[in-house]
Amino acid sequence: MSSVDSPPGAGKTRLVEGVVATAVQRLGLSVAVATPRAEQSFDVLRRLSANFDPMQIEVLQSNRRFLPSDLRADPQVAAPVSSPGDLLGGRGVVVGAASKFVASVPRFRYPQFQLLVCDEAYQLPAKDIDPLVTIAEQVLLVGDPGQLPPLVKADPARFEAARYRVHRPAPEELLRRYPGIPREQLPATFCFPQATVDLVQPSFYPHLPFGSGVPDEERRFHLRAAGIGTPIDRALDLLAEGASVVGILAPEKPVGQGGVDDEIAAIMARMCRRALDRGPEWEGEGRLGPADIGCADAHVASGAAVRRHLLADGIREELVVETPEIWQGLQRPLMVVKHTLSGLLRVDPFSLQPGRTCVMLSRHQVGCVIVGRDGVGEALDRYQHDSGARASAAEDATWSGWRARATLWEQLERSGRLIRIA
Repeated sequence: MSSVDSPPGAGKTRLVEGVVATAVQRLGLSVAVATPRAEQSFDVLRRLSANFDPMQIEVLQSNRRFLPSDLRADPQVAAPVSSPGDLLGGRGVVVGAASKFVASVPRFRYPQFQLLVCDEAYQLPAKDIDPLVTIAEQVLLVGDPGQLPPLVKADPARFEAARYRVHRPAPEELLRRYPGIPREQLPATFCFPQATVDLVQPSFYPHLPFGSGVPDEERRFHLRAAGIGTPIDRALDLLAEGASVVGILAPEKPVGQGGVDDEIAAIMARMCRRALDRGPEWEGEGRLGPADIGCADAHVASGAAVRRHLLADGIREELVVETPEIWQGLQRPLMVVKHTLSGLLRVDPFSLQPGRTCVMLSRHQVGCVIVGRDGVGEALDRYQHDSGARASAAEDATWSGWRARATLWEQLERSGRLIRIA
């Protein structure tokens, strides 16, 4: 077994493809690829079919699920099967969602495969990987340790200090149990520029050093029209000057956890409207439109408020407003995100969860604007962490989130990237 940790945009899926193609075409192995969701397995199928010489490609999925039409028409992709007994076997690759592989474990022979590759492994809980080690001689886990943890519907508190922490991300838990597992790290992101790396890496990836693999000149952002000196224009001008990540802050005002802050929603919409009005261009890629801008908000209700203001400003469905859970794995040239601590009366574990903010701050290719209320730094300073709120020896994600946000906010403040609305 081995593990590969990757920052956002470092080529995780490309690595998975290359490993599969080499194992099948050069070494003649039987390979399985497990993904957290069926849609991700469809993406792997498309890329294997398009990017490599023909090989035996099979799909393991429920007979209640259908392949997308493009895959059904692809002659390289065999008709899906729902039972391991119907697989062709031998040299080739079988792709499917991890849940389907787990449900099929009793019907696999041991070892059914010579290699099992888990793509986006940090999105899978250990309970979904533990059974799969019995179906392959070797296992490779590839994933991003900064992403949101797997969604577990049961209360995980009882497992936090257990011998087997089955709710934790699979690579993290397996490395905890077996620290001798070989572990590699991808050294560069091709998602965002170095200016973003300088903020995101020390805040959210303190144990994963990486740089940007894209030259700064390839991520230059221009505005065809000049600004008029408003805070929103100044934030956009900073992006055009290469700041990459900036913040714009409304006056401090308590709102409360989960509350809809209509003023912040309106600022986010105005930021999008003003960016479009000024004629944004990504050098070498052309002019940007509404589909090239995205908005992220950790709460569904306040995200809906942003959509209402966008509609009032004449911007419709092509500009996506979603939660970090949906944005995970997606990208846009420009992102406008709401700070999770904006207007909070009390800093809580949800708002401090590190993966949520990490996802929001790593979805852009050119620039990101953080929108919120002033007082974030003071709220972080006032926070009193209760170490007794967790089980002994359990991971303290809340404290990790506090440190990440404190580091990020200090860097933004020190570098003059925070613009306050009077």
